[in-house]
Amino acid sequence: MPTTPLAEIPPTLVRPIDDRWLRAVCIDLLGRPPVPAERGSWLGQPLGQVLDQLWATDAAWKHWLDEQLYFFMLIDQFRPVGTSLDELPGRLVKGTMTAGEALHRIALSSSFELRNPGADTFVTVVMEQFCGIEVQSSKRELEIGKGAYDGRAGVFMGSRAESQSDVVEIAAGHKDAARFLVGREYERLTRSPMPKRDRARAGKRLHREPRAFPDLVKEWLGSEAYAERVARGAPMSNRTWVRAVYVDLGAPPPTGATTEALRSALDGLGDPAPLRSTIARMLLDAEGTRPPRGPELPDAAAWVLDVFQRLLGRAPSAEEASAFTRVAAESGDGPALVLYTLLSSPEYESS
Repeated sequence: MPTTPLAEIPPTLVRPIDDRWLRAVCIDLLGRPPVPAERGSWLGQPLGQVLDQLWATDAAWKHWLDEQLYFFMLIDQFRPVGTSLDELPGRLVKGTMTAGEALHRIALSSSFELRNPGADTFVTVVMEQFCGIEVQSSKRELEIGKGAYDGRAGVFMGSRAESQSDVVEIAAGHKDAARFLVGREYERLTRSPMPKRDRARAGKRLHREPRAFPDLVKEWLGSEAYAERVARGAPMSNRTWVRAVYVDLGAPPPTGATTEALRSALDGLGDPAPLRSTIARMLLDAEGTRPPRGPELPDAAAWVLDVFQRLLGRAPSAEEASAFTRVAAESGDGPALVLYTLLSSPEYESS
């Protein structure tokens, strides 16, 4: 990545990262909390260094691509499995592909076409989801794109098109696509709309420098808007919650199939809280994720402090520390009760 003069680096990027920030960053860039090895390696490092290390992993790019598939609604029966898209995280890590090129590849996939069949639907989705264009106010452009989809040559969004692939290539490479991508990604990460002037500046930069996407994300995660997101927390989606509860109970991150099965079950409920509680209880009773029993804790107070730091990103208050330490130490099932209480709390669900 290009180096930035020290005077221009936001203070957040050079400040040592604490548990709350590390948890938020990992949830947003990996789709899960940090595993023990990551926590041990990254806690206390400057945020900027952690972000540089994250973007050098397949895991971060794989999660980013997963978020793009959800944006394009390529889930459940439309989710691409065992396709050439599987190679994209590795290429993004190596720098042989840009974020925009990866989105281009997604739109050329059979899954995208199956999800958006026919000229009208396909071109509408490409215009809206790549460039943020409202087709109701761009009906002429839509008709030209539909003609190109069907093999009739025309000038679509300023460039000649005569095929479905031309429609995708033109939209994916358009300046509006860069501006729309930075706007929606900024909002996904900060949970707040991107100021119009910043969106124009960042979109222009990404269009000019297609490999600048990680640098832009680094800038956003060092911003005041992201600091506010960390301070207030952000509700976890069902699929993020599934990954989080596995990792927080000491299990390896669940497979994609497990995550999708549980996510689908949770999404199908008006109120997923009861099923979330059932899943947490199941994991607390399972071999490999079962917590130690109260008498096995060498230091109940230290254990409670670590659990609060890992799950909530903060230390317990004096009252919480006293109450939870007593529960953890006085009963064989005390540690499980402590974990269940925290995992079921609104604060945990807004990491």
